[in-house]
Amino acid sequence: MVRFHRSIVIRADADRVFALVTDVARKARLNPGAEAIRVEQETPGPVGAGTAFRFVLRHGGRVIDYRSRCVAFEAVRATETVSDTDPPFSVRVSVEPTPGGTRLTQEEWFDTNPPRPPRVERKGLVGLLTDLAASILGDTDARPRQVTRAHEAQVEAQLGAQLHEWLEAIKAHLEGDQSRNSSGPG
Repeated sequence: MVRFHRSIVIRADADRVFALVTDVARKARLNPGAEAIRVEQETPGPVGAGTAFRFVLRHGGRVIDYRSRCVAFEAVRATETVSDTDPPFSVRVSVEPTPGGTRLTQEEWFDTNPPRPPRVERKGLVGLLTDLAASILGDTDARPRQVTRAHEAQVEAQLGAQLHEWLEAIKAHLEGDQSRNSSGPG
């Protein structure tokens, strides 16, 4: 199981932070590690439990197309989504007011050794994750194999670093918006 999280404190109200992280297209455009080709909410209405999203992203020269569904929602507090990939991955995003701002935390997890029938074709997210693990480890052998805890730790570190960069971009965006909004006409 790969599980990682990162947190950051943003000088912005929890309402503003939560509005950004639940606007999946806007949030995806801030990810410095992936190009958002198409990101949309597929179900009408406000975001809540049951809301479906579609993501088409370019990451590392590869196009990834998947859907996710919101499985838990606490207004202005937290959301949790699960993807339709093989294996599925889960993302929990939470906001917590702090003195002078908001703590934004994102946690992600997926099973690296899910039970599956033999000779499963690599595609989509599984292929990306396998390739990412192989590139981190310098392993060019693409044969499916059990992922060890040491491999998982390396993937967690790499994905955690990418998540940290994304949270920093969200912080810069929100704090930059705030300074422009509060400066008024010059």
